[in-house]
Amino acid sequence: MVNTPNSFDKLNREDFWDGSYFDEEFFTNTNQTSYTTIYPKTLVNKVDSPDTPSDWSMNPYQGCEHGCVYCYARITHEYWGYSEGTDFEKNILIKENAPELLIKKLKSRSWTGQPIMLSGNTDCYQPAEQKFEITRKLLQVCLDHNQPVGIITKNALVCRDIDILEKLAAKNLVQVHVSITTLDEELRRTMEPRTSSTHKRLKTIEKLSAHNIPVHVMLAPIIPGLNSDEIFDICEAVSKAGAKSLGHTMVRLNGAIALLFEDWIQKTFPLKATRVMNLISTTQGGKLGNSTFGERVRGVGTMAVSINEQVRLAKKKNGLALKPKPLNTAVYQSAPSTQLNLFV
Repeated sequence: MVNTPNSFDKLNREDFWDGSYFDEEFFTNTNQTSYTTIYPKTLVNKVDSPDTPSDWSMNPYQGCEHGCVYCYARITHEYWGYSEGTDFEKNILIKENAPELLIKKLKSRSWTGQPIMLSGNTDCYQPAEQKFEITRKLLQVCLDHNQPVGIITKNALVCRDIDILEKLAAKNLVQVHVSITTLDEELRRTMEPRTSSTHKRLKTIEKLSAHNIPVHVMLAPIIPGLNSDEIFDICEAVSKAGAKSLGHTMVRLNGAIALLFEDWIQKTFPLKATRVMNLISTTQGGKLGNSTFGERVRGVGTMAVSINEQVRLAKKKNGLALKPKPLNTAVYQSAPSTQLNLFV
């Protein structure tokens, strides 16, 4: 992985770090990650995009140790003075006051209990969570206030919090969305080097489902010529594991992410590289990235239509065609249920 220059910097830096084959367990025991505590003024952000199912999101961490080469969140790291490359994976910003900020938001007069998505940007269960446990604290706040919450993750660490998730699920206040891109472990290790293995993610779906916690799957992103031939196999595997539904997106490589991805695929799959880059371009209107709402998620052109149709058929065949059940917003309360009721 290369360290791309920050577009806001006057001076460019280069740093090369080959983390392609580090697995999640090994990486958490090295000293290659830098954790910096920050104290933002707000945590819950409004999402002004018709492509996302939730209007609100919160992220306890900036940067992500998972190191997924295609990650769209890389571009946000530049605003903190870092690069989209190795800086994004090695310099993690920790929002230590996140639980307090969430409580403040939930107690505000304007808040009415709309669902909030955890990990709208970076993974809330990345390796840093094992050390700092901010996500667990946020979930406890949501439970205390009956606040509906969704989770997106690639990490089996979510099972650590089954005790809280089970209580939220009993009130229809939580959904867990497990992201799965491939069943090919070699491809997973190179493309998503410090995520949980696909086998662990399937076991995560099984375990959460066994505790009556609704689990959905994100097949995201689909990369034509790389994992697009796995659509039916993935849908079958996650359905057997207990997933309720499945969503998908096409890959889009905006900004320096295109440079990172091309460098990665030239090094890891040199014989496929040119074809894959060309196929991505055909699904993004002749570019590698498309910012147009709707088109950026589903893609455009014949190839995108074919992939979207395959997903539709695979979902129907494996009982994954239903949309996630809406979360319960009727029981939200701005103060914990343990508070003394003065009117009784």
